[in-house]
Amino acid sequence: MTARKPTLHDVAAAAGVSIAAASFALRDKAGVSPETRDRVLAAARRLNYIANVPARSLRTARYGAVGLYLPPGSTRLPYYTEFAFGVVDAADRHGLSVILLPHRDADDPAPTTAFVDGYVVVDATAADAGIRAILDTGRPVVSAEHVLGGEGRIAASVVYDHDAALRALLEHLTRRGATRIAAVLPPDGTAWSRELTATYDAWIAERGGIPISRTISFIPTADEVDAAVGDILATERVDALIVGPSGSAAPALDAAHRAGRQVGSDLLLAAYVDEPMHGLLAPAVTSFDLVAREVGAACLEAFVSLDDAGTVTDPVQVMLPRLIVRASTAGR
Repeated sequence: MTARKPTLHDVAAAAGVSIAAASFALRDKAGVSPETRDRVLAAARRLNYIANVPARSLRTARYGAVGLYLPPGSTRLPYYTEFAFGVVDAADRHGLSVILLPHRDADDPAPTTAFVDGYVVVDATAADAGIRAILDTGRPVVSAEHVLGGEGRIAASVVYDHDAALRALLEHLTRRGATRIAAVLPPDGTAWSRELTATYDAWIAERGGIPISRTISFIPTADEVDAAVGDILATERVDALIVGPSGSAAPALDAAHRAGRQVGSDLLLAAYVDEPMHGLLAPAVTSFDLVAREVGAACLEAFVSLDDAGTVTDPVQVMLPRLIVRASTAGR
């Protein structure tokens, strides 16, 4: 005969408290003392008690799950994989499940059908039909980066200070001898791309220069990067180059080599988004560690911190990327 699974009543009896007190303690709600909470948790562990999440969701109108929405085409990029694992790890600590949501066609008006308590999104824009559907559910949404077109509809955000980060990189290149710095930038459409472009243009203008840039896709192909970098090096006299979109460093390095440039000496090259392979390239490429796992975890922590009205004391958390200097910006 299969052993009977322990119930909340069993936990309460073992801890010597009421069922209500046991429930409050297990859900980490106010109303019980720390000593009572510890006693209940110890009893639950001793009995191997597992909360019946589906049954509890029927009583509380909660599902114990968070929907995670990544940008279309992003799953092959290390940043979003790390971000997703950060969300999952943090959710597991809180006893929550994470559901990876599918993408939809731009003209698909159907509402999202995921049974979740709310959403975590990253690099999102309301031009995406999936994001519009998520916002229209009325459930709380936490975003990594601000959501363009979603102003006033996001419960909390974890954002990077891209202005400070990019300025620090531009100053680093200048100290290494660069005088004409070009950039390959992502297209307009996300908060990140707008801030990156605005900061680059402003920094160059502040020094009396003229921006030298090309725009490629948010998630570009190698051919796109090759064409943009090749065009800059063939038509402009530059001694440093920053490539913004993730996945751009290796093809940019190849394009520079084919153009006869010595990366690290007569051409400094930096990528904005660090990837594991950057340290293995020849030369290794300078880039920013965006601490994707930490940001993913911070988004989930912000989600669980929301009150019943879907608000939080500090709705915007700002993080500063960490510059990893490698041989590609060594200078002469």
